[in-house]
Amino acid sequence: MIDKLNFLKEEQIIAIDSAEDIIQKIVDIIYSDGYDYSANFIVFPGKRPSHYLKKVLAQKIRQSFIPPKVFSADEFVELLFRKTSNASPIETIEAVGIIYEICLKHNLLSPFFKKFDNFISFGFKLFNLFEELYIEEIHINKLKEVETLIDIPIKSQEKLRFLSVVYENFYEELIRKNLSTRALRYRKVADSVNLQDLEFKNLIYAGFFAFTASEKRILEKLSKSKNFYFIFQKEPEFNEKLFSKINLYSCPDTHAEVKVVGRIMEKSAIDEKTVIVLPKSDTLFPLLRQGIPFLKEENYNISMGYPLNRTPIYGFFINLFEVVNSIENNNQFYTPLYLKFILHPYTKNVLIKNSAELSRIIFHEMENLLISKEITFVELEWIEKEIPVAVASNLKDFNLTVDDIRHHIEMIHNNTIKKFTSVKNIEEFIKNCRDVLIFVYEKTTARFHPLFYPYVEAFIAQFDKILNSLIKNFQFEHLASYFNFFKNLIMFGNVPLPGTPLKGLQILGFLETRNIKFKKIIFLDLNEGIFPPLSEDYLMPYKVKKILGLPTYHDREKLIYYYFSLLIDGAEEVHLCYIKNDRNERSRFIEKIIWEAEKSISRRIDISVKSLSWAVNLTTRKPAEIYKSEETMEVINNLCFSPSAIDDYLDCGLKFYYSYVLKLKKKKELSAELEHSDIGTIVHESLKEYFKLRKNKKLNPDDFGNDIEFIVRDIFLKKYGSKITGRAYLIKLQILQRLFQLIEYYKKLSKNHRLKILEVEELIEERIFNVNFNYRIDLVESIDESISIVDYKISGTEQHYKIKFDKLDIADRESWHKYIGSLQIPLYILLYAKKHKLNVFDLKGCYFLLGKALLIDDTMRFDPLNQNDRKECLKIVSTVIEKLINEIKDKDIPFLPAFDFKSKCRLCDYQPICGTLTVPSKTSSAGPVI
Repeated sequence: MIDKLNFLKEEQIIAIDSAEDIIQKIVDIIYSDGYDYSANFIVFPGKRPSHYLKKVLAQKIRQSFIPPKVFSADEFVELLFRKTSNASPIETIEAVGIIYEICLKHNLLSPFFKKFDNFISFGFKLFNLFEELYIEEIHINKLKEVETLIDIPIKSQEKLRFLSVVYENFYEELIRKNLSTRALRYRKVADSVNLQDLEFKNLIYAGFFAFTASEKRILEKLSKSKNFYFIFQKEPEFNEKLFSKINLYSCPDTHAEVKVVGRIMEKSAIDEKTVIVLPKSDTLFPLLRQGIPFLKEENYNISMGYPLNRTPIYGFFINLFEVVNSIENNNQFYTPLYLKFILHPYTKNVLIKNSAELSRIIFHEMENLLISKEITFVELEWIEKEIPVAVASNLKDFNLTVDDIRHHIEMIHNNTIKKFTSVKNIEEFIKNCRDVLIFVYEKTTARFHPLFYPYVEAFIAQFDKILNSLIKNFQFEHLASYFNFFKNLIMFGNVPLPGTPLKGLQILGFLETRNIKFKKIIFLDLNEGIFPPLSEDYLMPYKVKKILGLPTYHDREKLIYYYFSLLIDGAEEVHLCYIKNDRNERSRFIEKIIWEAEKSISRRIDISVKSLSWAVNLTTRKPAEIYKSEETMEVINNLCFSPSAIDDYLDCGLKFYYSYVLKLKKKKELSAELEHSDIGTIVHESLKEYFKLRKNKKLNPDDFGNDIEFIVRDIFLKKYGSKITGRAYLIKLQILQRLFQLIEYYKKLSKNHRLKILEVEELIEERIFNVNFNYRIDLVESIDESISIVDYKISGTEQHYKIKFDKLDIADRESWHKYIGSLQIPLYILLYAKKHKLNVFDLKGCYFLLGKALLIDDTMRFDPLNQNDRKECLKIVSTVIEKLINEIKDKDIPFLPAFDFKSKCRLCDYQPICGTLTVPSKTSSAGPVI
């Protein structure tokens, strides 16, 4: 690197050892007997070293003094730029807007990218490329030579030139409008005739490794000044001293990494000479909450950026935009997305009567009401009119009137959702976003969260940039485009988390550590793809970069490794952690350290890796049986049974207890996704509506029309709206295909047999075996005067419903759960016969296995009683059912867990209660062990 700066005189270059403190060296150079150091100009790559320099200088002087002027490289160039220009700096998003207008002016874009919302993400890439080309002083003619080697997806196929045209016009436009970007400022300063007009005692450039073409020209001109110095640290060499202070940790996941940090810090002094380096910002909160929770906030300083799109504010806006974007033509919103929005912590904590608790109660009651009504799409006006009445009637003990609740809901709708139902341009959209954020700040409890204020500041800063920008009057064709614009805007934003840089444990991003010497270093997430961070989406291919002489990822890797090795070499104690699992590789820098250590084995240098794993105790805990109390027996004696309840008891006594005695039910949700259980509901509802139209008459093939298609369409429209896409659309097609096959089967059946539909969803309320039953039968049909009871199943296998009479032993209770799949059809037959006073042995029953590969013949009908002696089979089943009911009613027989965890517990809703949540993987508990 020094060779590239051959314009420097030998006396201007101060090369120091890699382990030396560069800040101490600067202090030694500028130290004098006076107290005024303001004539000394010092330039670092970043801002942070200035704090340490002033502290070291203060410790040496031990009296009041005027500090030297310390700059980051960008700040110093900005100072020089302002001496020759008053051009206004522009934000990246403004630059993208200018590039977009240039592309439109020259008709360079393909039709899809002529819309700004489609162009914007690629515009960011173009801007970054142009800045790199400009600061590296790549001439337009040189770019034209290689332009055909670069693929531009957004380019119109009719245009040969794209990059060179936009590149040239972009910077001409900036100059014409008296605007500036970082690259333009560097080029302007590099082109200045004289830079040595600055008045300074010493000008020191310190801690740099590589320079762009513009930076080199600036440096060359500055080097002609008197008392210009360039301080450079030599690259470290691998030796026994370096290896002896390195500790490597192989961790299974992030939680293990932060646990390592916690153990190290518990034994360490807390001061500013200890640093935790986080190349990945996602690790910050796990570190604070799980790694070092024993430290108070005043014991550490965080100085790094946290992505805006990982903050709760971003999540709130996304929930809000999803609701608005779900609007149907009839002004209805998708209920699951509306619930997701109102149950966001910011929304449900909007104060009512100075209480957030009352607000939460209101919104959770609204959730219960909307779910219970199974309303998939809803109008805001209907919510504001009808819901307050229902909520108020259910919350009579909370001193809330209908008007109180209505006003509260309307206030939230007016200040959030209704602000985005119609947007004129970007300016109006951003103003609305700003208003919503201020509403959240003023009207909710969010402001009491310690990090909410910096989050708000960062978002407001992003909003203000747009409101003062050149693109504020841009318009989008679709509302969703404004929401995509928001995502692109926030994607590159960070929340600065600055603390007290010279106090307590330092938690820094990697770049913040440059040129600072620490005693103890704990470096996390040393994995490929994270560190070194070389995964940028470069628009320009590697080959073209080499031709143009631009820095490649190899050059960036060398720069990162230089600062990484300096950081390690300057410390006394180093802890390097990485994640090792099937998804993560350790960093190439770790590999290099291990390789160099292995090469030095002849000198008996050894560097070991401490492998951290989880100590896992695998146990299978059989849930305890539950004994029946007097209260339990009172509930049981008043129970109204169903065939499925008897099946549940046969499978697992605990499941019966939780479901029918305690009446614990899994919370219902209105999901945006089509669940497996929803398929069964849609099929049942479709067939119910279809066969209701064909009841009580002899059916012929012509009676089976294709109206099932309209029935299914209406059900999907009611439940999922008109915008059915993806998985839901494919499932709709599959359901229709199955039901068409079923109808074809009935056509053939009616052609060859006398077919009649007797009942659809018939309610049965009868008492047998001294208990009451209440349930509905899917379908009752008559085929050639023989009555058959049908139960629809979306399964394709009979194994779940089969009764193996040849193996079943009534005297052996344990054989029941092994050889009885289901008792539903036998119970249907017994109860239907009693209701209609029919001979039980004259009835038939079957499961319709709609999941079969083909529904073309009687193979989809499965009759569990279709054995050699049907009458005997029915008697055996009746005996089993009676005994099961007697067990349930016997106070001395406890509720027992399932005999077969693997098959019975896997999909059970009560796993968390029983402790069988991880079956069949068994229950586990774990703790970290090194």
